[in-house]
Amino acid sequence: MNKAVLIWGAPARVDAGVDYATAFEQSRNNFGNMLIGNAVHSFLSKNEILTPPQLKSPAEAQERCSQVVIPAANWLWKDFDFGDIANFLEKTQLPVTIVGLGAQTNDRTITSPIHPNTMRLMRLIAERSATLGVRGFYTAEVLAANGIHNVEVIGCPSLYTSRCPTVHINTEGLSQPKTLAVNFSRRVIEHSFNAGQMQAVENAVLQMALQHDSTFIAQDELEELALNAGAEVDTRRLEKYFAGSDPAQVVEFFKTRTRWFHDVDSWANFMRSSSLSIGTRFHGNLIALTNGVPALFIIHDSRTMELCTLIGAPSVHLQELTAGTDCAALLAERLASISFSRFEASYAALYRRFVGFLGRNGLDHNLPAPA
Repeated sequence: MNKAVLIWGAPARVDAGVDYATAFEQSRNNFGNMLIGNAVHSFLSKNEILTPPQLKSPAEAQERCSQVVIPAANWLWKDFDFGDIANFLEKTQLPVTIVGLGAQTNDRTITSPIHPNTMRLMRLIAERSATLGVRGFYTAEVLAANGIHNVEVIGCPSLYTSRCPTVHINTEGLSQPKTLAVNFSRRVIEHSFNAGQMQAVENAVLQMALQHDSTFIAQDELEELALNAGAEVDTRRLEKYFAGSDPAQVVEFFKTRTRWFHDVDSWANFMRSSSLSIGTRFHGNLIALTNGVPALFIIHDSRTMELCTLIGAPSVHLQELTAGTDCAALLAERLASISFSRFEASYAALYRRFVGFLGRNGLDHNLPAPA
């Protein structure tokens, strides 16, 4: 009897029919996590899959599982403590593969302090895997600075959600987009390179949204989600952040135009009805690209910079917002000259590398062979 794969990390979906607050908790406080978890679950669906709640102890994991796969995110961030996973896995001898590991800093230093328990987990994985699958070259540098060198740059597993060896972006109608999907990282502005510049460009995106048939795709913005659910919300912080727009218009927009999804298929189906996705959320834009929809990324922190650089996604960097810059004009200029040829080429190369990575780490997957 074949043993199961233990997947420990991002969830694949949340329960259908639950309210936004319950769903948010199930998503591990960010609906974008579903893109990561769903991808890994779908790649490994040839195997029996178990998750930690289904196992009572490390001994049971050792008995029932052949290996552990960890769909990760920006885990190398100050104060993130993953000692609970390390404690559990240290009591087994199971091989461990991590995919999509990322570093997060405000200044892209490679010597930012990482919690000792998290580094203990990284060293355990380094010992038990062929390679650690990291999001980009910056994360590889951070691990190298901490003595871990057996890494492969594979991007985020959510990049391969479509399970296609190639991708093509449909740019018809991009010059006059009819429907916009917008996203903001307002809640995590402390991660950004420059909070003031980030606020300015997100205000410009909202202004663009107000001028089109637009939808706000929520990932971890609780006030916006609560407004959409009809709950009583103190909107002063929201109105202050988007001070460039009429407060009543801001509240009405998020109340009536906010969407969130219980599963990735529903999210993807909705994105395919959009002409363009734009904003500061990496996964909010990535799900557009992987479904052939144009997207413009706004790079505001080390995580989005690392990933956008790797995949060749069209982007605007906060550093371009020098004093006096007209954010709306900059976005319009970038959209007018946007090209997806680099992303399409990068995707094909990264897909090939990712399939090889899975094989080198002994994972029985169902991804089609590279083109």
